[in-house]
Amino acid sequence: MKVTVFIENIKAFIRCGVFEEERKLGGQYEISLYVESEEFVDYQELYSLTMELTEDTYTYMEDFAKELLFRITEKWNPDSVIIRVNKLSVPFKHSFERAGIEIRWVRDGKGKGNKM
Repeated sequence: MKVTVFIENIKAFIRCGVFEEERKLGGQYEISLYVESEEFVDYQELYSLTMELTEDTYTYMEDFAKELLFRITEKWNPDSVIIRVNKLSVPFKHSFERAGIEIRWVRDGKGKGNKM
């Protein structure tokens, strides 16, 4: 039996951005995680790991998501992982609710991961 453990819409402050000012000031992000596994995945540990990584500085949201993916696959040996990262404070003239990225990862038949 496979189970998907998920945490949706974690609100976090992350220093992330292409521009130095964005990395210096940081911004509000929303993170959602979905980890499918036959093994037990502790969502409290998943949350703690996520929050630990928000302490670092990133140029791209993808950098944060890839590091989180690496840590998840290293710790729990999942079958698949989906990570969504939304930037809630987007520095554009015209307003919209959020912009973001999504990473989907699936273990191949040889025990190694592939991106979807």
